[in-house]
Amino acid sequence: MGNSHSHHPNESVEKPDFSVRRRSSAKQITSAHVPALERLFQKLELTAEDDNGHPGEITRATFENVFHGPLQLFGKLLYEQMVTNGHHHHGDKVRGRITCEQFVKAGKEVLKLFNETDQHKYYFKLFSQGKEQLDKEGALRMIHIAYALTLSSSMVPYAKNEKDEQVFNAVLESMFGMKSEIKFSEMERWMESNCPHMVAGVHNWVYTILTGSKMPEELEVSRVPMLERFTEGQHCMTMGMVWMLTGSLPHMFTHTEEKDTDPAAQAGTKNPLLTSFQFLMKLARLSRCQSWVNLYDSDEHGLSMNRFSHHVTSYNDPTITLVSFEGRNIYCIAEDVPWREGTSKFGREDTRLIQITPVYRVVQSGGPLVQWSITDRNIPKGIHFGQSGRLEVLSIPLDFDMAKHYGVQCQLHHVEMWGCGRVESLQLQQKQKQWERKEVEKQRSRKLHRDVNWEENPDKQLLSWGGVEVNHQYSRSGAM
Repeated sequence: MGNSHSHHPNESVEKPDFSVRRRSSAKQITSAHVPALERLFQKLELTAEDDNGHPGEITRATFENVFHGPLQLFGKLLYEQMVTNGHHHHGDKVRGRITCEQFVKAGKEVLKLFNETDQHKYYFKLFSQGKEQLDKEGALRMIHIAYALTLSSSMVPYAKNEKDEQVFNAVLESMFGMKSEIKFSEMERWMESNCPHMVAGVHNWVYTILTGSKMPEELEVSRVPMLERFTEGQHCMTMGMVWMLTGSLPHMFTHTEEKDTDPAAQAGTKNPLLTSFQFLMKLARLSRCQSWVNLYDSDEHGLSMNRFSHHVTSYNDPTITLVSFEGRNIYCIAEDVPWREGTSKFGREDTRLIQITPVYRVVQSGGPLVQWSITDRNIPKGIHFGQSGRLEVLSIPLDFDMAKHYGVQCQLHHVEMWGCGRVESLQLQQKQKQWERKEVEKQRSRKLHRDVNWEENPDKQLLSWGGVEVNHQYSRSGAM
């Protein structure tokens, strides 16, 4: 019930305007990194297990053996791409050796991919193994490897569970539809509309490996944030969802902290992706993305409007909200402004409404998109998602007892919100909550006059935000 495997007939998907900062001086870095490519080739020569009877060349096995664990297949595909420059065909015999000159030339071709469209073309050829069309098996390999390498380049420990497979299959469902193969132009259209930075993490990782240094900040996109207070399997959010969302969302949701993190400090980690090529990455200093912090989780805090309000209010930075309901549906509401209760909708140009499963797609982009009404008697109470003048996509009534999906009533399973802002934002929210709790104590000790109209008393909203149950019809769970 409420399951949507295709676009609603009255819902058109807008094409988001994703911009990536590029500087004209960036193209000069290609020649500057030639010495780094030559040094890398020499280091690869030293890793050869057998005596190298061909000085100035390395074997395919030597190249591929540097890649371990989840990266083993990628090493095979990257070697084929560098040797053939993407012009090989499935079944063709790929040369078993590569010279230093060929390696440097192929490396320069990769390093000059500053435009994301050019990156998409390069990695389409890599994962299709030179064919003109990409099949579902190749696309799934691309998704798995892009996920692993994006986490690695963001210095986030690798993790994957069965929920991630559901997300990845939802991507395939959206990208391919009824087709078994797609051309580059079809993949590019889908990426532009839904996830333009899907392979950006792959390119960030390859750039770092080839140069021994991090990608310039103006060229780096799709950084994956750490999740504070996160335990895999105990939230609706998974790392697979985080990765897909960072490939879809504007930069403001994944901005970088003003500090560097030394990957050498990660040497003790159990993450195989960070130990691979460790000797090449000692000089790299990869930027870390701003963490996301869990503000509200209905399993922990209670599935109620009262508890939602208590944990959400006073957080003044962008947020990610997940809504899970029957039909395997999970929606993401990325808000670029603080949540506010009232009669008008809120959200600016970076706001997104994204369906994550069973089909991954950007449903609407740009605000105002969210209306949150608790007290006004003239409009429907609850939370409503969808742009004005268009069919409402999703809503949650005041009682938090169901969800309406395009007007169809569905069982509500889970709601959670993640804060995407600065550390200071959470600290300011906590200070505000402390002040509110003190005010609540004052109100509790104050004897209300019998002739006061409680429905119109301004203290009612303050008590509600402080966690005091002021009207039982607002909540199915008043637990603190």
